Amino acid sequence: MLSKANIKYIRSLQQKKYRQRYDKFIVEGTKIISEILQYPNIDIEYMIASSSWLQKYSHLYPHIPIIESNEKIMKELSSFNTPSDVLVVIPTLSPSLDENIIQNDISLFLDGIQDPGNLGTILRIADWFGIQHVFLGEGTVDLYNPKVIQSSMGAFLRVHCFHYSIENLAEQFPNIPIMGADLQGDNIFELSPEKKKGIIVIGNEGNGISNETRKYIHQRINIPAHGKAESLNAAVATGIICAIFRN
Repeated sequence: MLSKANIKYIRSLQQKKYRQRYDKFIVEGTKIISEILQYPNIDIEYMIASSSWLQKYSHLYPHIPIIESNEKIMKELSSFNTPSDVLVVIPTLSPSLDENIIQNDISLFLDGIQDPGNLGTILRIADWFGIQHVFLGEGTVDLYNPKVIQSSMGAFLRVHCFHYSIENLAEQFPNIPIMGADLQGDNIFELSPEKKKGIIVIGNEGNGISNETRKYIHQRINIPAHGKAESLNAAVATGIICAIFRN
């Protein structure tokens, strides 16, 4: 069983400052955890499950130590109102940046995306379209926020995420076009095929692309509206843009 100190430690990982202090985070749910277990390089510090979960699934993981817990403790450890029957604590990820991909494919730069659900959905979109690199700019919600992890549906394992400033990104890749999604931009459907690579900037949900980031944008692009809606949700806009760039 878990000690009080163990419980306190795991609960602390619900907060960003402790995730950063310990370089660990929590993942909940059978489906996502089953994906994690396909990555032998990811070390599981704790795997904790209810007795009902163990009865159903423990035979699938004979080589992994699992700590049995009760419903009360699972609720204490969970970040959600309806806790899962299983969770793991694992180290934060250390992906490798592939310069060849940056130079010859498309990547995303998220400029202050604050909603965890939006970030998780954007990672799923990137995963769907085979976009391997997502840069998390200043003000963007923590990648390891439990709601980001949950809404990404495992995409955080496959999409390489990096904390970068737009200035550092532009300095490291001076010849890579940086395009920003903007209501006053050029019609995205009229982009020529040779221009469909580079770094695509998605701005904050309420304020769009920051003034600082705008300094580094080479071209603004826009999804033309045919109705009266003022704007698109950031994740929805990302999905449309990625589909057009992959066309």
